[in-house]
Parts: sequence; C-alpha cells; structure tokens
Amino acid sequence: MKQLTEDWEFNVLGVYNYLKPGRFDAVLKFIRENHTKIQGDIVEAGVYRGSSLIAIGMLLKELGSFKKVYGFDSFSGFPPIHNELDDFLQFEKMYKNKSISEMHIKSVRKNREYWAALHSGGGIPLADKISTSGLFNETSKEFVKNKLDIVGLDNVVLIDGPFIETMTAAKYPIKIMAAILDCDLYQSYKDAFNYIWPNLEVGGMMHLDEYYSLKFPGARLATDEFIRDKKAKLEMCKQKKGDFERWHLYKY
Repeated sequence: MKQLTEDWEFNVLGVYNYLKPGRFDAVLKFIRENHTKIQGDIVEAGVYRGSSLIAIGMLLKELGSFKKVYGFDSFSGFPPIHNELDDFLQFEKMYKNKSISEMHIKSVRKNREYWAALHSGGGIPLADKISTSGLFNETSKEFVKNKLDIVGLDNVVLIDGPFIETMTAAKYPIKIMAAILDCDLYQSYKDAFNYIWPNLEVGGMMHLDEYYSLKFPGARLATDEFIRDKKAKLEMCKQKKGDFERWHLYKY
C-alpha cells in the first residue's frame, strides 16, 4: 500500500484523511477497537468517489487486518424512481410529528432558502436537485478503481448496480462488522437495511450519514421505520457546539 502522510496527498486523491480528526472519527475508532473482536467485513452503501471507502481500506491495511471493504453503488447517479418520502416537504411533516427538533427544521428551512436564492425559479427542490453533489453521475467505477490502483489497495471490492439486485448475502459478505449508509434516498436506505442488518454481527455498528440531513428526509423515515421492531440502539455522537449531528446504529 502507498502510505499517504501529507494532508495535500489526501486532498489531491480525494481520499478522507483518516490520520486527522473529522466526521468519521467514531467509525474509524470503532474499527480500530473492534477489528479483532467482531467478525465480519465492512460495507459501504453509496460510494460516490470512494473517499471514505478507500480511507477504511487503508486503515485496515495499517492495522494488519484481513478484513475487506465492500462498496455498493450504481456508479450512475440517483435511480430514476421518485418516492414522495424523499420530497423536501416531508421535513415539515416530520416536525409536526415531533420526529425532528425545532433546531433541525430551522436549519432545513434555511438550507432551502439558500438553495432557492442560488437557483433560478426557486420553489421546493426535488431530491435529485438539492444535493451539493448533483446527480452523483460525475464519477464512475473506473474512476474509483484508478484511485485504488494508485494507493495500491487489494482489500476493497466494488459492486456496481441497483442495491435491490446486488445486495445478496449469498454472493457478498454474510458477516458484517460495520457499515456506512451514505445513499440518501428512502428506498436505497430500505434496500441497504434489508441486506446489512441480518448480516450485521451483534455489537456491530452502522453509520447513518443522512439520519440528520437538511436535504434528504427519506433516510430518517426509512431508518425509524426499519428499527421500530429491532434490537437496535440509535445513538448520536458526542459533538461540540455547532457541529453537524452524526448518528450511529448498534445491533445488540
């Protein structure tokens, strides 16, 4: 593996710098502390350009672990299926139902105002328009594979295609230690949960990137719906004042 040491190296390659504090601290700490205690590999649902995926692969190599990282993505942008639970107005319903806080809805409304001010036409943005990453179609599987070749990783497996088709335990990890859900939409979260949860080892962790989101209400709706009858602990990371909320799900 090519060892990256300077911050600019991580920036140029578009890889999350796991050597310094950041938004994935809790996930990386969990892997460091449990890679010899909990069986199973790591799964990421929603790869985009491979920033966190590659960082985890590098960390595992550094730890001398034989675990692999499996990255699931369509590598072709959002699926062409619209679900009303991904509509921006769902946040208002969630606030009325007291499933999100007043601070959360205020931030959502402010984000919507900024979006409208920057885009002609204004109005209420759809899920595929509000993301700062656009439609996620400015990347490809080959682009991520090229990064893997540059850093010399052989412990990362890329699986392209719709989650409903690719996430099958018969073909991919049947034991999962940790997972990152960074797939934005209601149905994508549901499909990921249906595959990951039954294969997640007791004590395993899931990082829910959009549970606290100002853009994608469907992720939280899918999570709350799925864990209603599960032996699960939903926990917000400790944070400094002004930090963006980070949420994790543990299986017990």
